[in-house]
Amino acid sequence: MIKNIFLDAGGVILNERNFEENSARIITQVIHRYNKKYLIENYWDDVEEAVYRFIPKVYDYILYKNIGEPDFKKSKDQYKTEIREFNKNFELLDGIKDFLFEFSKRYKIGILGQYGIDFKSYLQEEHLLPYFTYTEIQDDYTITKPDPRYFEMILAACNCKPEESVMIGDRIDKDIIPAKMVGMKTIRIEVGIHKNQKPRIPAEKPDITVHTLKELRVEMLKRMDCRA
Repeated sequence: MIKNIFLDAGGVILNERNFEENSARIITQVIHRYNKKYLIENYWDDVEEAVYRFIPKVYDYILYKNIGEPDFKKSKDQYKTEIREFNKNFELLDGIKDFLFEFSKRYKIGILGQYGIDFKSYLQEEHLLPYFTYTEIQDDYTITKPDPRYFEMILAACNCKPEESVMIGDRIDKDIIPAKMVGMKTIRIEVGIHKNQKPRIPAEKPDITVHTLKELRVEMLKRMDCRA
């Protein structure tokens, strides 16, 4: 029986649209310094390629592909410096408040993402932290997704059994696959730059796929229990 729901931070709790748009603009500008023919259209083509190839670090891949070894670190540092200036404010995903209000009545809710203490403080400021039973964050660990040990460590810290837990994420490679590897049930939300990512084999297919968080219903999890 499902007792716990773990939410990815980026793409499920947080809307990363502005982050993605700013990353597109900044990375295009950084690459343009090396290649004057590189345009925003080329960037989105590279994103599509990285998503299709299940590249774990999309932005690193695009920079390395177009700049190469000698200046990769320099260009990555430039990107990281500039994106910090435009990524100071968090934005909640549409529907997350209603989701937490409804599902926390029946299930224990946790975080299984890659954000740290600033994110946790933001949830507190938005009066959402009380809806979470488990509040583990990336800062508490030295490993991260998609390493399945990260999932196992968070489940252990929260004293949760994987077969009684659901992972809700937006990426097949970093959310769905490792969650399934440790025995969790999975729900995927098709949002952000990874919305077109497709399972390569049946074992990578989520138990449930929805286009928006608002589509999820308690009845869906109940039916998932019945299929177990």
